[in-house]
Amino acid sequence: MIQHNLSLCGTQCAVHEYGLSDGEPIILLHGWLDNLASFETLIPFFKQYRVIALDFPGHGFSSHLPEGMAYHFFDLVYVIQDLIAAFKLDSVTLIGHSMGGAASTLVASVNESVKRLILLEALGPLTVSAKGTVELMQKALAERAKINNKSLRLFESEAQAISVRASHSNMDADIIAPVVRRGLLNKGNGFQWRSDPRLRIASINRLTESQLEPLLKKITCPVLLIEADKGLFADNQAIQARKQLLNNLTTKVLTGGHHVHMEQPEKTAAMIVDFIEKESLD
Repeated sequence: MIQHNLSLCGTQCAVHEYGLSDGEPIILLHGWLDNLASFETLIPFFKQYRVIALDFPGHGFSSHLPEGMAYHFFDLVYVIQDLIAAFKLDSVTLIGHSMGGAASTLVASVNESVKRLILLEALGPLTVSAKGTVELMQKALAERAKINNKSLRLFESEAQAISVRASHSNMDADIIAPVVRRGLLNKGNGFQWRSDPRLRIASINRLTESQLEPLLKKITCPVLLIEADKGLFADNQAIQARKQLLNNLTTKVLTGGHHVHMEQPEKTAAMIVDFIEKESLD
């Protein structure tokens, strides 16, 4: 494994590189408040590829934004674009979970170097109704005003933090543990989250479904969507409607929750490798 520290969209980001230097490139993009360790159990199945994973800004070992700045979902598009450019990739497979998958969806709609898009419990970003934009902005401003008055929780031990996160995510402690360990900062008298507290502030703007529609229609590369039967897509009518907009979509379902790729890494990896190899032959 090679560790990099790259400036992406003006932020120093931790990037790990695995596998074959001349292998087919794959970029792994994690979800909100996770980090690259969420792919720890998947990576061993991708030894034949060149695998690149990063901590998004404000997550894991990547830098926080300067004081006074806010995190905007759309900036992740710049981050991914800069990552592709940094490695000089003219052909790449994007694999994104949740937030990482949502951002990957937008990148795939405008970047022709994306030859395959693999989405884990994701299909485009959260949207808002036109009428809901005022309420969303008010919520973001209110949360931003309060953020500096909030004290960060101090955990007595790694085990306590793992237990809390496992309960919150409805996951087994041993499965979520790698993400928690990478996401903790040892303060000497306890542990705090490394992630920037400002990540929890609501987005000040989002696309509407009608704005998202032409972006989804613009995606021409093959898309693999892996859903969990107990994930966030269950009975989500908007997500089901989005599926109809993609030109070349394959959908698979696994037993599990929103982090199904961590709960069932072997089955998830098998689906991914099969999809990549099939599309390579086609």
